[in-house]
Formats: sequence, structure tokens, C-alpha cells
Amino acid sequence: MSDLAVDPSADPAKLITTLAAMSEREVSDLLSSPGGNDVLDEIFRQMQANFRPELAKGENAVVRFGLSGGSGGATRTYELRIRDGECALTHEPSTTAPEGRQLTITTDRVRFVRVLTGQANGAKLFLTRKIKVDGDMKFGGKVISWFGVPTQES
Repeated sequence: MSDLAVDPSADPAKLITTLAAMSEREVSDLLSSPGGNDVLDEIFRQMQANFRPELAKGENAVVRFGLSGGSGGATRTYELRIRDGECALTHEPSTTAPEGRQLTITTDRVRFVRVLTGQANGAKLFLTRKIKVDGDMKFGGKVISWFGVPTQES
């Protein structure tokens, strides 16, 4: 790690507020550590908690994230299901066919966090095939705005 000391056993809610200040290497070390899943779980929990139903009015959708680069090279999947103004979060993809729109975003954990913290451009990463998107692309451009994304407080 660089000059910023990161304790991977720290409270995940506190860690996510410092992600924007971390180097790419620090983010990588943190997210590939055994506590990396806890940090991602907290990011998605906050995304769900900050869901903005007024932006998703009338939409039923499933947004799935496949994030590689975990401890031992593991991939973790998150699924946000939007239905009737409610947002449900799960770590396991549903086996039932989704109603409404479906979008799957696949990338590594570091790129995902870099996009969330504004340190990387998601469109550029998509064009360079570092982020893969399956589903309705136009829908994908607006759906991310439905969730409050955790960032460092100024």
C-alpha cells in the first residue's frame, strides 16, 4: 500500500467514505482482501438505501453487477430488483425470469469503485471493453442515476 494506511478490518461504512482518496493499488488491495466483500456489500446496501423511486416511476427492472477481483480471484454478483417503486438487493442472481428491463454490468471491483467515485469514466471503460454491459444500453445510461452512490464527504 502507498502512504495512505488502510485497515481492511475497519468498519466498511467508514472505509467507503475514503475510497476516493485511495490510490488504485490501495483500492485493489482492499477489495481483493477477505474484507473486500464487506466493503462491496456496504456500497450496494447504501445504493439500495439511497434508491430514488421518483426517477424509476413505472419501471420494473433488474440490474445485475458481476464484479471480479475478489479474494482468490472470486467474482461477486449483486442484483438490484426494482418493482413498484421498491428496490430489493440480493447477492445471488434470481433464477426466475425478470419482469421488465434487464441490465447486466460486468467489470472488476477496482474499475467499479473508480467509476462510482468519479475517478474513471464509465463510457470510456465501456468503449475499451473494460466494462461490459448486456441489455438495453439506453436504459443503462439512466438506471445508475436511480441510486445514491457513496462518495467521500467534502
